[in-house]
Amino acid sequence: MARELYAVLAEISTYGTISTYTPLASISAETYLLPPPTTIVGALYYAYKRASNDLKELKDAGYSPAAELVDEKRVLYAAAGIAKPVTVSKTIEKLYQHIYMRKQHWSRQQMAYTIGVRPVAIVDKLYIFLIVNGEDLVKYCHAITRLGRKESLVSVDSVVSVPVERALTNERFCETSFYFPHKIAREYSPKGLWVEVDMPALHRDNYLKKSIVLERYVTPAPYSDVKATVHLNENGVVLNIKSVDGKAVEVPVPKEVVAT
Repeated sequence: MARELYAVLAEISTYGTISTYTPLASISAETYLLPPPTTIVGALYYAYKRASNDLKELKDAGYSPAAELVDEKRVLYAAAGIAKPVTVSKTIEKLYQHIYMRKQHWSRQQMAYTIGVRPVAIVDKLYIFLIVNGEDLVKYCHAITRLGRKESLVSVDSVVSVPVERALTNERFCETSFYFPHKIAREYSPKGLWVEVDMPALHRDNYLKKSIVLERYVTPAPYSDVKATVHLNENGVVLNIKSVDGKAVEVPVPKEVVAT
């Protein structure tokens, strides 16, 4: 079956803090400033399955069924971008900790939980961008209602989608609000306001709770809403999609994602 790739841009409003970590990260782990690709696909999958009244969040083997969208190549790329500056704060949480202990301690219920201080991201609005295979998935982007490890409530303000071939450009430079894989950039600026961070890649193992597959991304730093200027190498391309208010939005993506 021929691929029908669509570029999807959604504007999201949040109604609380968002926290996302590497799976099974320690209590001291820092939150990612913006939701990683795996988190975005998980949010889309929940909306997708909820439409068919399938609310099962884990398979019997204990892994996330969102892996299906990756295995079946329904979602080929996902990224988040800043609409307004993102800040970082902290919150006190009741934390399940058996997963960090030896198995002989798992039967001791008094050791199941602890109290810890964990960082959270505070953001009023953000963008998410996806490349999906098949236009039918686009409508479920409107139904995204939660995002992140704490299932923070969000609402979708707008969704715009176009066939990838209409968004694809020949540009080697772009200005973007979206994080992007470090491997596709020859150079980027401003350094310091955009930083390199290892985040979970869009890989099935990150849903199966096996080995964690990380990829280096370039992301905005806290408190900044400055766009990154990116000079792409031969591994990257620029997609240009207009937002609902007519503004041109540039997103750098790996060339291999959109290759025919």
